[in-house]
This record gives sequence, structure tokens and C-alpha cells, in this order.
Amino acid sequence: MRVKRSRQRARQVAVFAAISLASVTAGAWSATVSAAANRQVSGRLTADALRGGEPEEVEAQPTERRRPAGAQAQSSPPLEPSAATLPYLALAEQGVTRAERTWRARGGWYYERLNDHDAFPLATIWGIVPLFEALDAVQIASPSASHRQAVARFASGAERYFNASLHPMPGYAPYPNDRGQVRTWFDDNAWWGLAFMDAYRATGNSRYVHDAERAFNFIAKQGWDAAGGGGLWWNTSHPYKAGEPLAAGSLLGALLYQRTGRKFFAQQVDRFLTWADAHFLTEDRLYKRTDSDATPTPYIEGPLVEAHQLLCQAGQQNACARAKELAASCWQRFEERLNMGPQYDAIYLHWMLVYGAQTGDRGWLALARRKAAEAQAHALNGHNGLYLRAWDGSSITAHEARPNMLQTHAATVELMAWLATSN
Repeated sequence: MRVKRSRQRARQVAVFAAISLASVTAGAWSATVSAAANRQVSGRLTADALRGGEPEEVEAQPTERRRPAGAQAQSSPPLEPSAATLPYLALAEQGVTRAERTWRARGGWYYERLNDHDAFPLATIWGIVPLFEALDAVQIASPSASHRQAVARFASGAERYFNASLHPMPGYAPYPNDRGQVRTWFDDNAWWGLAFMDAYRATGNSRYVHDAERAFNFIAKQGWDAAGGGGLWWNTSHPYKAGEPLAAGSLLGALLYQRTGRKFFAQQVDRFLTWADAHFLTEDRLYKRTDSDATPTPYIEGPLVEAHQLLCQAGQQNACARAKELAASCWQRFEERLNMGPQYDAIYLHWMLVYGAQTGDRGWLALARRKAAEAQAHALNGHNGLYLRAWDGSSITAHEARPNMLQTHAATVELMAWLATSN
């Protein structure tokens, strides 16, 4: 099967000036992880290509496997084979330290990739959000003053992506300090908002809830196609309706409703999901990738499972059955075949770990542990200790990423960090 795929992201040519984020360093990590370092332990493709062009033809990663006739369908991952438990926290701390040493720019922020000579070399939202989530998860797993400071410093830098001069409504631009009318991605805003909500969970600082609200407001008010009958656009150029802002935006809204109790968030999520159930379902009742591509993808489905589960916890009984149905359909469709790339599959496993913890289904934890063991065995790039390969050991260029990207390393570190919260 071949599917259309477009995850190219922008390095906006209208950036005002090179930025200095020296105040946003994360040097607090060095003291915390000095001992851990001695323990055993991505589409948006091109750095200077504009996102949002026509989708390109590539091989579909989440292909369907036919179950033998008469075989019994499982509703969640099996507990066996069990993977050996790794020192997840030590691996996550070590991975963060290596990211700091390897990709941190002289100005204090981060490069998108090693040896990057692009005109705009700093990390985009899509290129760095796994590191934001990894920092959040490490503080959740092991609260400390230094971990908390690292989250706060990163979050301060993350706020620099907010484009207050974007009209008719401000939102988070793809590149730090982008200003004016730059093309902006609704899923970027959702992923960034989710990371801010995890920063709130990690630190208790309500400032990050406000940061997340700004992202959600932009999605709900500018991403929704009110004139065309509904659905969420991919970006502000309106090329097509996309599953990523639907999934991440619905989850962000559900989390904000859980935190604030404001009906606005629940109403918007209900609007998103009602439209999706009427217009965006596949034959097996998963959700489409785009309005012209019905292929389900794990990193879209996972956040939608958790969005429904949060609505269930808020008292929406129909959402309880839907969360369970959707989770079962995910396992039946994808099984162990998480081969889109670490930057995608870490998102899926993150939210299925959360769902599994909430429902008592430890199969999702077992699956994440198996994938972490696979990554530890195959994704490291030689002696430098960086996770620069796919989890099966294949080249990351076969998974919608360029070589030596921060995103590739950070996504695997993020998985280790979320597993550290599950021990």
C-alpha cells in the first residue's frame, strides 16, 4: 500500500533576526546526572524546506497485517514476552545531558541537527518537542530542584515561539521568534500545548496552563473550518484537514477541561470529536490521517484514546466505551509494528502508557518496555551514546527524518523518561 505523506516543516525565511536565548540554558542537568553518566545504560523532513506543500508519495509505515482465519483478536498488548527492565531514569537523564552537550547552540537554545549550516539552524517546535516532554517526564519521575529548574528554563525558551503579531489571532510559530504573518501549524500548537501541560504537571506552575490555553485557543478559533462544515486545518494556508491537530488538539482541550473545569474546553472537544465521528472515521473506526487519506497512524490514534478516556473520567459515559473500543482497535491494527520512526511512535507510547495506567491495563506498559529494549539494543549510534537510528536499527532517513537530528535522539529519551514515571 502506498499513502501520501507530508510532514515537511518550515524554516521561515521571514525571521526577523537571529536570537539569543542564553537565559534559557539547561545547565542544571550536569550536577544531577554526573553519576548516571557512568551507569550502563521525526513528516517534517528538510531543515530549509517549507512545510505544507503537496503531499509526497512514500511507502506507508503503519501497514495492516491480516490475522489468520479463526485467530482470536486481542484487545490490548500481551504481557509476554516480557522485556528486561532497564534503568529508565538513568537512561533518560543521561540522554538529556548528551542532548545538552551535543545540540545546544552558542546562543543558549538548540540546533535542529548536528553540523547544521542552514540559514535558520535552530530547532523548530516539531524538532524539539520530544526534549520538552523528556524534561517534563524526568521531573515527574524524580522531582528535584535541578530537574524542576531545567523544566522552567526550557519552558521559558518555549514561550519565545509565541507570535503575538500573528493575525487575526496569535499562536505559536514553528521557529523561535518568528513574527508577523508566517505560516503556522495547528498541530505544532497542540504538541507544544501538551508539553506545557506536562510542565504544569511536573512543576505545579499554573503559568504553563496559561501557555497551553493560548495554544488551544489558536487551534479552536483559527484551525476550525467553520465555513466548510468543520474539521481542523493542517496549517494557516488551509491545504487540507488533518488528523494531527484533531488528535493532539482534542487531548489538549480535554486536559485543560480536567484542569480548569471551563466548559469552553469541553464544548470545543465535543465539537471536534462529533465532526470526526461523522466525517473522519475509517472502516475499523480508527481516525483518518487526512481528509484524502484514510490510513490510520499510531501517533494520531494514541492521543485520541486518551482524549476519550479523560472525557470518560469527566462523566461522559459514551466516551468510556469509545476509549476502550479505540484502544482495542489500535492494538488490532498496529500490534507491535511501531516503525514510523521514534519521533512518531514515542507520542503513541506516551499516551497509551497514560491510558494503561488509568485503566489498569498493563499490556501497554509491557509493549513500551519491549520497544525501549529494542531501542536500547539497536538505536544507539556507535560510541557517542546518541540515539540516532530507528528503534529497529535502520537508518533514520527511512523514517522521515534527516541524519543527526535532535528530534531522533530526544524521542527515544522521551520514551525512557515516561517509562521512568511508570515504574
